Amino acid sequence: MPTNDVQLTAGIRNNLLLLQVTSEKIDRTQQRLATGNKINTAIDGAVAFFAAKGLNRRADDLSQLKDSIGQSISTIKAADTGVTGIEKLLDQAKGLITSAYGSLGKEKNAVDLRKSLSEQFNNLLRQIDKLADDGAYQGKNLLLGSGLRLDATSSSKSATNALTGISNARVTNVVSADDYVIDISGDGAISANASDVANAERDRGIQNLTVTGFASKTLGNFDDVTIRYAGGKGKDKTFTVTEGSVAYTRTFTNAEWVAAKSTGRILNFDHQFASGTHINFDIDFDSIDDVPDTAGVGTSVIEKNVNLEIGVANLNGIGQRIARSGLNLSGQQKLDGGENAFAFDSGTARFTVDERTILQAAQYDATIGTSYGRASEAIIGTPSIVTGGASSGVVNDFTYSLTAAADAADFNFVTGTFTSYATTLNGPAGAVTLAVSAAGLYTFSSAADSGQSVTLNLQPAGFQGIVTATASSAGQADATEQTLGAAASAGAVALTGLTGLADNLAHTLTFNFVTTTSAATITLSDGYGGTASYTASTFDSQNATFTITGGVNSGATVTLVLTSAGLVANAEGTVKYNAIGDFTGPDQALFDVRAANTGQTATLNTVQVTDGNDSNNMTVQLNETNTSQVTVVSQNVKTEGQGLAVDFAQNEWRDRSDIDAAAASIEAAKLRLRAAASSLSNNLDIITTRQTFTNEFINVLAEGANKLVQADQNEEGANLLQLQTRQQLGTISLSLANQAQQAILRLF
Repeated sequence: MPTNDVQLTAGIRNNLLLLQVTSEKIDRTQQRLATGNKINTAIDGAVAFFAAKGLNRRADDLSQLKDSIGQSISTIKAADTGVTGIEKLLDQAKGLITSAYGSLGKEKNAVDLRKSLSEQFNNLLRQIDKLADDGAYQGKNLLLGSGLRLDATSSSKSATNALTGISNARVTNVVSADDYVIDISGDGAISANASDVANAERDRGIQNLTVTGFASKTLGNFDDVTIRYAGGKGKDKTFTVTEGSVAYTRTFTNAEWVAAKSTGRILNFDHQFASGTHINFDIDFDSIDDVPDTAGVGTSVIEKNVNLEIGVANLNGIGQRIARSGLNLSGQQKLDGGENAFAFDSGTARFTVDERTILQAAQYDATIGTSYGRASEAIIGTPSIVTGGASSGVVNDFTYSLTAAADAADFNFVTGTFTSYATTLNGPAGAVTLAVSAAGLYTFSSAADSGQSVTLNLQPAGFQGIVTATASSAGQADATEQTLGAAASAGAVALTGLTGLADNLAHTLTFNFVTTTSAATITLSDGYGGTASYTASTFDSQNATFTITGGVNSGATVTLVLTSAGLVANAEGTVKYNAIGDFTGPDQALFDVRAANTGQTATLNTVQVTDGNDSNNMTVQLNETNTSQVTVVSQNVKTEGQGLAVDFAQNEWRDRSDIDAAAASIEAAKLRLRAAASSLSNNLDIITTRQTFTNEFINVLAEGANKLVQADQNEEGANLLQLQTRQQLGTISLSLANQAQQAILRLF
C-alpha cells in the first residue's frame, strides 16, 4: 500500500514538509519557554543533560551534608556554652579562696569559717562535674574527654581502712598510677605551744603553766586546751579548763589565798583529763589582780601538741614523703582528727583519722614518759626500761604514780624537810613501798609486763618537804623546847596538847611569860598571826589551855603544863616549841610506761580502671565523597586528674598551704579550660568556614548545571516569533502551490 494515496506535487510536498518542520520547532521553542530549559530530556542533548544531572546530584548531596555540618556546629556551641558556665564556677571558687585567705588564724571562729568555705568549694567542684555531664547535644558530649579514669583499687582501700583509727581511704585527682605507702609513728606524748603557754601566763596572771601527759589509746584527742578565768580584783578566782567537750572547774577563795600567803604556801590548779592531758599551774591572786582587768573574765587557748605522725610516701614518683604531725603548729601540716590529705603530683591520698584510736596503729619503742604532776621533781631525769626476764620490752601501757609518806619524828625543823620518807609506787601490780636508799635508786618489776623492770631515780628531797610533800601518815608532834629568860625554868613547863594546827605546815609556838610575886601572864604567838593568852593566878601546878585566834591556826588549842616550882616571881622569859601539823597534801609524781608498737602500714594502689576511647569525639564530613573531614576531640573539663585537675579542698583548709594548693589548682584549671575552649573554637571556625564554602559551592554547581540546560528566553522568544512568521509564509506558499491545481479544475 502506498504511503500516500494522494499524489502531491513536488511544490506542495516541499511546502507541506516545511510547515511540519516549522511546527515542530514552534512546539520545541514553546516548551523551552515554558520550562526555561533548552534541554529537558536526554533526547534534547544527552551529553549536556547527564552532565547537568551529575552537577545537580552533587549539589543535592552537599545540601544534605550541610545539614549535618550545621548540627555539628550546634554541638560545638553547646560545648562552648558549658565551658563558659564552668569558667564562671571557677571564678566563684576563686572567690571562696580569697575569703579563706582573709580568715587565716587558729581561732575557733576562723577555723570553722575556713571549714565552711572548703565545703562550699567542694560543692562548686561537684557542680562543675554535673555541668560537664549535662553538656551533651543530640547524644554527643564534647566535655567528657576520652573517658580514661584511674582510681585506687578496692583491695588497697580495704587494707588501708583496716588500719586502726583510719577510715574512708581514697585517692582523688589521680593524674597517673602510683602507690602510696602509709606509716604511723609516735608515742602520744602531750606538750603545748610554748608561745601560747607564755601568753596564757601573761594574760591570765597564772604561773608555771604546764600541759603534759600521754594521749590515751582509747580516749586521746588533738583538741586544744582552753583556760577561762572569771573573778576580778578582790574576788574569788574561778578557772575552767576545757579540752574538746570536757570541762573542769575549780574556784579558789580569798580566804584560801590569805591563808596560803601568810604561810608561804602555793595554791595550785591540777587536773588530769581522761584523754591523758594533764594541766597544772600555780595561782597567785596578786599576780592575777595585776593583769589589766577585763570585767573579771578572760580566755586563753593553748594549742596542744601530740607526738603522733602519719606519713605517706609515693613509690612510683621520686620517693617523696609527706607527713602530718601532731607536733606541728596549726597551719603547718598539723595532724588533726577528721580527713587528712596528702597531695602528690600523681594524685592525693585521703583518709579520715579517728583521733581517739589512731595511737594504737603507731610505731614507737617502749618508752617511759617524762614525769608530770606537781611532785614530778622527785624523779630525776627520764626513767628507763631494763630489759630481761621472760621477754624483752614492755607489753602493756600503764600510768604509775609515786606518793610519799613521812613520820613526824623525821621532820627537820631547821631545813624544813623530812630527813627520810617512804615512797609508794602505785601501778598495775598494786602498791609497792620503796625504801629510801643513799643513792636514791629504785628498781621495780611489773608482773603485768612479763617481769620487765623499770629503773627509777628518786631524790630524797624531791617532794619539797613541807611545801609539796604528800605525807599523809605524819601526825602532830612537838620538838625539843627552847627556854630563854628567868621566868620559867627548864623542864618546869611541858607541851601536852595540840589540836587543830594547820595542815602541811611547821609551826614555832612562842610563849612569853611575865610574872609578879604570885601570878603570871602568858601570851602565845604561833608565828602566822595567831595569838592567845592565859593568866595564872597562882604558881601552883596547873594546865594552861590556849585557844588561838587569827591566822591559819585560828581555833586551834594548845595545852601547856605548869609545875609548882616552874615559875620564878617578878621575872620575864620565853619558851619556844616546834610543832608539825598533819600532812594531807594530795600531790604525787606521775609517769607513763608505753609498750612498744610495731606500727601498722598499708599501701593505696592506683590503677587505670577505665580505658580511654574516642566515643565522645565528633567526626564531621566536609564533602560528599567522605574524603575530607575534621575530627573534634572531646575535651575533659571535669575536675578529675585527667581533666582540669582541681582537687577537693585539702584538710578543710586548716593550713595555709592547703589554701595555696587550691588557689594554684584553680589558676592551672583556668589555663586548661582556656586551652579546651581554644580547641573547640578552632574546630568551630574550621567547620563554619566549610559550611560557608559548602553553601557557595552548591550554588556554583547549580549554576553550572543550569548553564548546560537552561534556555535563553530572549533567544527562544525571537525564535518563536521567527518560526511563527515562517509558518505563516509556508502556509501562503502552500496556498499558492494549490492554486495551480485549482486552475485545471476551472477548465471543466
